[in-house]
Amino acid sequence: MTLAPAHAGDAETREVLAAQAGLAVDLIDRTLAKEGAANIMVSPASLAAALGLASLGASDAGKAAIARGLGFGDAVKGPEKVLDAMTPKTPAAADAPLASGVAIVFDDKLTLVPDALAMLADHRIRPSIEDLDGPQSVEHINGWVRQATRDAIPAIVATPPGGGFVSLGALSFKARWKTAFEAQSPPAPFRRPDGSTISVPMMHLAGDGQKFRADDRFAAVDLAYAGETYRMVVIAARSGVGGSDLKTLASWLQGEKFEPAKGEIFLPRFSLNDGRDFMPVLHAMGLTPEKAKDATFPGFTTENISLSRVLQKTMIKVDENGTEAAAATAVITERSIDPKLVRVTADARFAFALRDTKTGLFLAAGLIGDPLLAGE
Repeated sequence: MTLAPAHAGDAETREVLAAQAGLAVDLIDRTLAKEGAANIMVSPASLAAALGLASLGASDAGKAAIARGLGFGDAVKGPEKVLDAMTPKTPAAADAPLASGVAIVFDDKLTLVPDALAMLADHRIRPSIEDLDGPQSVEHINGWVRQATRDAIPAIVATPPGGGFVSLGALSFKARWKTAFEAQSPPAPFRRPDGSTISVPMMHLAGDGQKFRADDRFAAVDLAYAGETYRMVVIAARSGVGGSDLKTLASWLQGEKFEPAKGEIFLPRFSLNDGRDFMPVLHAMGLTPEKAKDATFPGFTTENISLSRVLQKTMIKVDENGTEAAAATAVITERSIDPKLVRVTADARFAFALRDTKTGLFLAAGLIGDPLLAGE
């Protein structure tokens, strides 16, 4: 297992960034429509890495379906770019802001095609082979996830996954703001999606060292972390009723058209743990049951297996000093701006996106409707 950030050229970064933003918007919008949850957090990077790894062995139809589902359109090689960005050549230092990795576990009863291991080796991936119906597989998979997320996510599966293989993507992020918020965060009102109001610790930052974007409906800030490789966009509705119409905000989430300006930021301190099976949502986004039937994996095996579950767990903690975040995804198969002053006041449901500016990866994105509701 290798863990570290990777780098990409500008054109490649823009392609990945656009796909990741589209994937974030789709996942959040569809999950919100399905669940109506107050808080939603997803990790497009770990999801695309795990599915990108699976797509290495998929049929042509399967590769195309996965690429479309991940926001790459007809760019079938797109998922491999995420996979390569999440699979660095050298291990991350213990104190590196971002550590990332991928892994794949094949069932020991699955007959692999002769070229499978060599193909994976070309992508710096050494698979494990074990009994996916046995209890030890749970311990091994969860152990990998725990290590890859620096203990932030202790488990991704609760029972033996079975099936033909499990592909995994995981990341861990920890960094301080370039400019810390004020040390004290007094309570302030926050309007929840149901219209009720709660009191939350509201962080405050004023000055002219940040980049902003604003229009009649939204005000946003692109907050820099130390070193400026990583940034977090926070988008708040000017009306204070809460922003959830993400489809109109994809370019905002990517950090486009932000300019330096005098500004003032009010942002709740918040933490969140989230998790779900994204397979139903991904079906609706292009990995339909019919397409999934065609998405067998001849690059791995001649046996008839298909995607079954796409499990993801995420966590984030944002305070005055910086951000901690982690995410893990397991893909499981089965056989058969204002120029003078911009004020960003996130006092109702707001969106966020944590991104790597060098690779275009979206490490995390979400909607926060109740900063005091930490999740599972």
